[in-house]
Amino acid sequence: MSKLIKQYDELKRKNANKIYIFEVGIFYNIFNEDAKIVSNAIGLKLTDLGPNIIKCGFPIAKLDKYTTLLKNKNLQFEVITKASPQNQIVSNEQIVKKLLNIDLNNTTCKEAFDFIYNIQQNFKNIQQ
Repeated sequence: MSKLIKQYDELKRKNANKIYIFEVGIFYNIFNEDAKIVSNAIGLKLTDLGPNIIKCGFPIAKLDKYTTLLKNKNLQFEVITKASPQNQIVSNEQIVKKLLNIDLNNTTCKEAFDFIYNIQQNFKNIQQ
């Protein structure tokens, strides 16, 4: 969690007005002041994780629902996925290279889903 909070703090220093949503496992988490703002705006439950860490979140499968709610509240946000640490967008060339290197005989359904999902999120980040 400390790496995420450190990344959150760095991003907030660059743009304090933007809400940062982090992919964590099968959830998206929102931290500290951003969590308070989102909780007040759309009603997500706050969780106290200890000194100086508050979070709220939602399942990965509900990303479209919650980003629509945030857009409707005119809140500026950015989704930070595992595929794009430090908000780095994967290029089309990198995606093609990854696709060509997939060993389909040894890829689980979860790995395939995660790969496709991460590509989708990268393209959504480009559109925002």
